[in-house]
Amino acid sequence: MVTPDGKREIIWNIPREVPIAFVYNGLAHAVMMATPCDLADFARGFSIAEGIVNKGDEISGLKVSEQTGGVELALTIPGHRFERLRLHRARRAHMGRSGCGLCGIDNLDDAVRPLPRLEPSAGKIQAGIILKAAGALNAAQPQRARNHTVHGAAWVSYEGKLGPVREDIGRHNALDKMIGAKALDTPDRTEGFALVSSRCTFELVQKAALAGIAVLASLSAPSEAAILTAERCHLTLVSLDGKNGNCIVFTAPQRIEC
Repeated sequence: MVTPDGKREIIWNIPREVPIAFVYNGLAHAVMMATPCDLADFARGFSIAEGIVNKGDEISGLKVSEQTGGVELALTIPGHRFERLRLHRARRAHMGRSGCGLCGIDNLDDAVRPLPRLEPSAGKIQAGIILKAAGALNAAQPQRARNHTVHGAAWVSYEGKLGPVREDIGRHNALDKMIGAKALDTPDRTEGFALVSSRCTFELVQKAALAGIAVLASLSAPSEAAILTAERCHLTLVSLDGKNGNCIVFTAPQRIEC
């Protein structure tokens, strides 16, 4: 490390990033670069957030296998889900890097997907709860404490309790993992909100909407595409103004109260 006082050696904990292959009913679908932890959650969450299945219990089999140079996630899904996937993919696998949710997309129609219009939430989320949860997120990320590098995604209840918290070198992978962990918990994804430690781009909004998450909060401001996508599916998009301690609500503000 180079400092104003000179050079010195330090020990740096570097996060891992390896190829993770998703195989459905024997068909290779995607390879994502990701941090190789919580892979069962990753398998379930990616499947839900990509619209391959609607619910986690539609996955009847899941095998995690170490392979030369990476990991294979072999999933078994119902025949009608697999047929839809097979026709869509036309037997073509795609590659996605951890930093971008669109790498390997075959055509423009895949980039902007049909999204559900999210139903009104049963209750409202207090802005103070969102700010409190944002302040607690770092402490709930053990990998980030070691390397200051990985992203985090958390589920937060109306009362501000952090549920599943998952980490990954890729921000959308972290969200997938949290969605997969949440799928084993209560299935209702309107009784709280998702919190991500990264900037919010439109693929995060798409994943949240496909998972039935009605409120998405991020520690950094969203992109224009994220806002337009959130408006399209009636998702509440919030970012945190850390400097002034405020919540900025960009879309569907009726789910948030002071």
